[in-house]
Amino acid sequence: MTDEMSRKAGGTRRPLERVLRVHEMVSRGRLPNANEIARELEVSRKTILRDIRFMRDDLGLPLVYDESRHGYFYSRPVNEFPLLQTSADDLVGLILARNALGPMKGSALEATLRSSFQRLQATMSDQVTIPWSEIDQAFSVKSTGITERDVFVFERLAKAVLESRELHFEYQKLSDEKAMKRRLQPYHLAEIDGGWYIIGQDLERGARRTFAVQRMKSVHLTEKRFQRSHDFKLEDHFAGSFGVWAGEGEGQSQYEVKVQFSGFAARVVSERRWHPSQEIESLVVDGSVILLTLQLTALEDIARWILGFGSQAKVLGPPELRERVSSELKLASSQY
Repeated sequence: MTDEMSRKAGGTRRPLERVLRVHEMVSRGRLPNANEIARELEVSRKTILRDIRFMRDDLGLPLVYDESRHGYFYSRPVNEFPLLQTSADDLVGLILARNALGPMKGSALEATLRSSFQRLQATMSDQVTIPWSEIDQAFSVKSTGITERDVFVFERLAKAVLESRELHFEYQKLSDEKAMKRRLQPYHLAEIDGGWYIIGQDLERGARRTFAVQRMKSVHLTEKRFQRSHDFKLEDHFAGSFGVWAGEGEGQSQYEVKVQFSGFAARVVSERRWHPSQEIESLVVDGSVILLTLQLTALEDIARWILGFGSQAKVLGPPELRERVSSELKLASSQY
């Protein structure tokens, strides 16, 4: 029997793995019913109903079926899965170890350490100590590269994300003269281009915000718990960004970015997938001049990226981006 046939027969998916998947689906507010879950996990409806009884009766989860909306939901917040045994301290160690492999990529030592780490991770998964699908929503590495960081602060941030605990800290934006006190319900901690950023609901501003960890001071991990927003998905949050910063809040701006590249820049840009929305059009037959089109919600990161190509990049739109790049080039030119 092939692996695919075994999966469809429900023979290879472990019961506790199914339970964790059901928990994830319900926690995200999807209101799944037994038929939908069975189709997604490729098992029978009877199997799912047994899993649901186990979750409700043996694990004590507040799993309720909504007759009007035809799906299951939790009648009260569930911040920690009953089988979760790994501490935030353990997880921080694993994440740092995984990230530390980046600089050694390709070496014999890297291969040995990666194999050891994979065995350790597999052992934890077998014990069902942590639902890794949820961890991937809480932590990510967008590019390799290790920077110096305060491990104690990082540990507090990791605990806050994993345990859904409110954070209090002081934060100074690059454009501000002094730090301001902030309160945050953290959803996600991510390493992007060598820097760490935390994303969550800013209680002072009443909106979702992204904070650079290196600019967070006096970080205090409170005992106050919160219910993670069901509508937060990392892929959606970064969908309109070109790096770290994305448009925030309802009614955010939408920009159609058009940039013409020539020379080596045209070759470099055409060789990579820079953003999910990108479209590349060759303006000359040999590809030495191209037009890149993107759909973004913020211009900060794309402006810096364009400036890195110097005279081989020309912004065609939107006007806000043309003005931003033009002003920066004039200021830079005045220094010489």
